Amino acid sequence: MSKLELVASAISSMINVPVKTYDECLAKGWKKIPPEQFLDIGRIHESSLNRYGDNLSSKFPNNNNDDDDLYFPIIVNNNNSPSRIIVRRISQPFQIFVNPLSGGSHTMLVYPHTTVLELKYAIKRELGYDIRPLRLVFADKQLDDNKTLSSYNIRKGNTVQILFRAYGGFNFYVIKKDFLSPKYDYDFSNLIDDGKIHTRGKELYKRPYGWNRIALNVGKYGYDEKWLGSSGKSDEWPVSYHGTRKDFVDSIADKGYLLKKGKRFKYGKGIYSTPDIDIAEEYATEFKSTSGVVYKVVFQNRVNPKGMVKIEDCDYWVVPDERDIRPYGLCIKKV
Repeated sequence: MSKLELVASAISSMINVPVKTYDECLAKGWKKIPPEQFLDIGRIHESSLNRYGDNLSSKFPNNNNDDDDLYFPIIVNNNNSPSRIIVRRISQPFQIFVNPLSGGSHTMLVYPHTTVLELKYAIKRELGYDIRPLRLVFADKQLDDNKTLSSYNIRKGNTVQILFRAYGGFNFYVIKKDFLSPKYDYDFSNLIDDGKIHTRGKELYKRPYGWNRIALNVGKYGYDEKWLGSSGKSDEWPVSYHGTRKDFVDSIADKGYLLKKGKRFKYGKGIYSTPDIDIAEEYATEFKSTSGVVYKVVFQNRVNPKGMVKIEDCDYWVVPDERDIRPYGLCIKKV
């Protein structure tokens, strides 16, 4: 298979939407493809980088009551009387199943008043899916984000189907040869660490030994020494890696809070990556090529040192603004 076909398979696994090459489309007679159906690096960046702290979520009470209903207190303040506590009753959570077309069944704990949008965010947290192309279907009906599960009569044990649609209503995305920058490719697959020190932006650059680095076209950012240099100067952006599986960001968030004496380190919202590809590999997305070979893939990025926060005692970096992290390569290797 060609390099572009390999990249198409990798990106499809990252954004959970089918990706085809332009040559494949032409071979099938699909000549009129709208411009918005073509993928660029910006859209992939937006679709697949894991963020922490900006998800919508339902804050349900944590109650061990064994009755059919749960109870939780609400403090009510009146101008003419002291504060008092009243008790409200809500329904007990129940279990449903969600099934993606790719196979498998996953259980989710929901409430009757859970909205479809809240369920989508729960699926995003559990399975790592981007919610924008996500469609949920029950009883042959596509579910409206603003409606509750009870309005569709979804009950314990029911199954909701997960479907995907590319942004703009397309069933797939397309990439051309100019999506890649072959002259910047570097195959580290058969290289081993010789102990030589490499730096980018005054940070240690841990080269991706054992991986094939396929360069992406970063023309939208501009090819300049200010961020993409290789001399180790201060105006360069250092190198990091990013696994796109959902539990990558969850694990980083958990470890980031585990500091000395159990104190929480409040480093806020942001996009997480690591300068160590061995750490990123633990959260690499796996995919199968058209020839049946299974691979792993992670992003190779440059991170703006001015916006970067290093998590204490952990080999992770966080940037609050997505403009401060730029993927410029895909690191791929056989499982």
